Amino acid sequence: MAAYRQALEIDPGLADAHLNLGRLLHEHGDAAGAERHYRLAFAALPDDPTAAYNLGVALQDLGRPREAVAAYEAALARDASYADAHYNLAGLYEELGEPEAAFRHLRTYKALTEGG
Repeated sequence: MAAYRQALEIDPGLADAHLNLGRLLHEHGDAAGAERHYRLAFAALPDDPTAAYNLGVALQDLGRPREAVAAYEAALARDASYADAHYNLAGLYEELGEPEAAFRHLRTYKALTEGG
């Protein structure tokens, strides 16, 4: 983490450093810190589905399901074949009482991962 922080002191716009630092923070239980860095990575790499997806995971872990849905949908807008985003959306939509959306994403996830 220290190396990524040092890199960001030199160049605060290094999207990959934000993404990787966010991931390390998240792995260490700091979802709020991770969210901040994922947002910075996503702002710097608006076409990168991974930044949006990781943001969705952090938001989901922070108990903000509607914001997580928006982040996962942003990831899918950049890469419709991002299977993990479909899977996580299926669970969130089920939790939010939207079974049709949950089924649609689960069906897409299965098609992407099982070939059918």
